[in-house]
Amino acid sequence: MIKQYVQYEKEFTTTKCPDISFANIESVENGTICVDAADVSGVVYDTHGKLCDASVTYRFGGHTRITKFKQTQNFIDETVVFAGGGYIFSHFGHFLLEGLARLYPVLDSKYKNKKFVFVVGRKTKSLPGFVMDFLTGLGIKSDNIILINKTTRFRGVYVPRQASVITQYISPIMLQIFNKIAHNMNNKQIKTYDKIYLSRGKMNDGRTFGEKSIEKIFAKNGYKIIYPETLPLSHQITLARNCKYMAGTAGTALHLAMFMCPGGTVIQIKRNTLPIDNADIQKQICDICGLNFVYVAGSIEKIPTGHFSQMPQIIGITDSMIKFFDDNNFQVSKSDIKFDQDSWNMYTQHLKKYNRKNKYNKFIGFIARIIATVGITKYGRQTIREYIKHILHAN
Repeated sequence: MIKQYVQYEKEFTTTKCPDISFANIESVENGTICVDAADVSGVVYDTHGKLCDASVTYRFGGHTRITKFKQTQNFIDETVVFAGGGYIFSHFGHFLLEGLARLYPVLDSKYKNKKFVFVVGRKTKSLPGFVMDFLTGLGIKSDNIILINKTTRFRGVYVPRQASVITQYISPIMLQIFNKIAHNMNNKQIKTYDKIYLSRGKMNDGRTFGEKSIEKIFAKNGYKIIYPETLPLSHQITLARNCKYMAGTAGTALHLAMFMCPGGTVIQIKRNTLPIDNADIQKQICDICGLNFVYVAGSIEKIPTGHFSQMPQIIGITDSMIKFFDDNNFQVSKSDIKFDQDSWNMYTQHLKKYNRKNKYNKFIGFIARIIATVGITKYGRQTIREYIKHILHAN
């Protein structure tokens, strides 16, 4: 079920999910994982140079770069599972949605002790701690993890199709992954709550303002205020697994709803004005997990932004939010909904800083692009651009 408290109700589209199961995991003998260093992605080819279509990584409405087949002397004498990789390891939310999408073979005894291959950047020596926590929660041992950053051939490669494509679909098999992680990482030693509010208040990223007044109202009505980034992953998952109501502003934290039990409710506060946001993704999570979804407009920003903007954003007590409070019997006083002038002043100051910095960054980017034209390859140009930006920022 979905309930919307926004000026213009959003139309949520549904993309048919293909059949994803253990039965359609493909096996490629003498498979080669061809890596694109610049795009930090890879695909699998057989010994004759034929592409394994199941290895292509899709995102949004398209797919990542399909690297051309090439012979290689790099050989590892193992039959492995292709787990994808790349940029997803640097972002908690994207790892939940995309990094777990090829890991369901671990749920089948046939693949449980196989090694899983991840494509990583050239400078990556190990996976982030939160990724390792998730892999451990799935039962994947560190000894069974192989990281590659260049084209490599294997004795054999199992290729599971993506069980989740961001903004398109989440396969029911993903629910088995969420449940296994929740079961294995549940911490019975910590106190849990029926109602939790996931706050961005301690992120200190200078991007979201005005949340304190909203937190105060939720706390007054029985919600425990949680700061996810201050807690171990096992605590976050345990809190999510045992709550019946999860509220917060749009963002990665609410994706912890993946670990909630069916029948719960997720309350997402929209923190930007423009239509583009991540409500589609959050609703997909709620649908696959059997959760109710409540969507509330909370932005009072002076310059309209999209969800993925780096520009500062501010939320407050909007008419839509008051309607939500009324419908759900929240206890709210006049002082609770008073305009937060201090947060508005902080927002305005950060907005000015952002505009100054943005002009400078555009200038640096222009200079870097001109100089980087001497780069022979895509990766070379990218490396030169990053180096130039580093030098200019450092000075």
